[in-house]
Amino acid sequence: MGWSAGWLRVLAPTQYALIGGVFTAAYLGLEWLTRVHELEGLGITLWNPVKALSLGLLLLKGVAYAPVLFLAALLVDLFIYGAAKSVTSTIATSAVVALGYAALAAGLTRCLGFAAGRSDLRNVIALLVTVPAGTFVIACLYCGFLVWFGDLPARQYWEAVPHLWVGDTVGIIIILPVAMAASGSVQRLGETRPAVLLIDSGAFLAGVLIALWLIFSFERANEFHFFYLLFLPVSWIAMRAGFVGAAAGVCVVHLLLLAFISWGGYPASTFMGYQLLVLALALNGLLLGAVVDERRRSDELLREQHAEVARMTRHATAGAMGVSLAHQISQPLSNVAMYLHVGRQLLADKPADPAPIAESLEKATGQLRHAKDILERLRDFVSRGTLRPAPTDLGALTRKVVALAEDDARAHGVSVRLEAATVPPVTVDALQLEQTLINMINNAIDAATEASPAPGSVTVRVATVDKWVRIEIEDNGPGVSGVVAKHLFEPFVTTKPGGMGLGLALSRELIAAHGGTIDWERVRPDGGALFTIELPLSPEVGHGA
Repeated sequence: MGWSAGWLRVLAPTQYALIGGVFTAAYLGLEWLTRVHELEGLGITLWNPVKALSLGLLLLKGVAYAPVLFLAALLVDLFIYGAAKSVTSTIATSAVVALGYAALAAGLTRCLGFAAGRSDLRNVIALLVTVPAGTFVIACLYCGFLVWFGDLPARQYWEAVPHLWVGDTVGIIIILPVAMAASGSVQRLGETRPAVLLIDSGAFLAGVLIALWLIFSFERANEFHFFYLLFLPVSWIAMRAGFVGAAAGVCVVHLLLLAFISWGGYPASTFMGYQLLVLALALNGLLLGAVVDERRRSDELLREQHAEVARMTRHATAGAMGVSLAHQISQPLSNVAMYLHVGRQLLADKPADPAPIAESLEKATGQLRHAKDILERLRDFVSRGTLRPAPTDLGALTRKVVALAEDDARAHGVSVRLEAATVPPVTVDALQLEQTLINMINNAIDAATEASPAPGSVTVRVATVDKWVRIEIEDNGPGVSGVVAKHLFEPFVTTKPGGMGLGLALSRELIAAHGGTIDWERVRPDGGALFTIELPLSPEVGHGA
């Protein structure tokens, strides 16, 4: 976008005239009220808030209002300063003000992306860097034309430039941030409790008044000796209220400082010194306030991201739980289907003999109850980590699981052999351990089906080793690849084409909840795998209720 974009912002002739008239009246009134330490009657003062009004108009409405600023500056020279300059000088300096601030506004908005309604750190830095540089160039051109047309002696040029620069820069840096903060202050004040707001404002004002009293009460002290004390309340309010507090605080400090200086009748040199110190105070306070706001926004964004991650984690956990449930109940549901199929065949072949049919249906019903128990136990474990421990004969439990797996193993040409010694009862959740053994023995059978050239075989051993009961499940399959071995017990890692990769991960979690361990090793360099489960004979773990 070019300069023409600013001209396109003109809403309508009537509105343009209305805004221009209000601005011109405000410009003349402010200029008349703030004639502080005027230099040679040339309209160069050490406090010029009207330039903040000018820049604000151009930022909000665009450079189309530069002619309005030119007219206002011209009228001020004619009616406020009594035409102290020549006509050509008045026109030239008014043009410098209008074109200079239009260029400054265009540079801020188009080159730096500045927006008067935002108080983020990038916006504040753009303002604090660009304004002093731009006003310095304008001051040099303004005073240059005064010298050119003979209204200012050349020897006073470098006296007039800082005089004008300080007044314009301080006026903008003090007033414009207040307008920037106003857009967010209503929401910020609405979120702050009245008692907190009252305490913060009172503490800040008390700190400022104490600092000003110390600055101006000691006659023998250097005029600027205690000015640093004002940094304390300004920094404090910036940290408490962010940019809004900093902007308001700096403005209050400056107005009170003006009152003290005016009341004390200090000379222009002293006033300029205080203005420069106020400029440093404003830069420090506004930057600190912007940084505090940026940190708060970052913290809020981080909290939102954490909440989103937590929400996604809950969804992932719920999904994983659903997959785990499907994984755990697939075996009993397969048995139900098998028993119902057998019952249907018996009904077709021997309808007159109901006993085998009833037995098959009873087995199917038992497997459904088993699936229901699995669902409830696994839900409790995943959601609350709850187990239901009881003394269990691992030898009998293992024989039951091996018996359930033999038919499926035989169908795949795999033999299953059990070597179970007599072991003491172990306190475990029998249902959960049973599902773990079913999962691991079925994995071993699947691996053994790929054994070649020897027939597939799976050996299950139960024995006591020191204070542990060890269950070993060995197969003669092709083994586990090196890539998968590194992550074998992690979720969603599997060697099966249709596997979900949750069996071993859930099995390790269940065994760990019983105070035990589960691990594996290669049987031979070319294949085979041995999985080992160890459970303590007297586990000292909290199983929940």
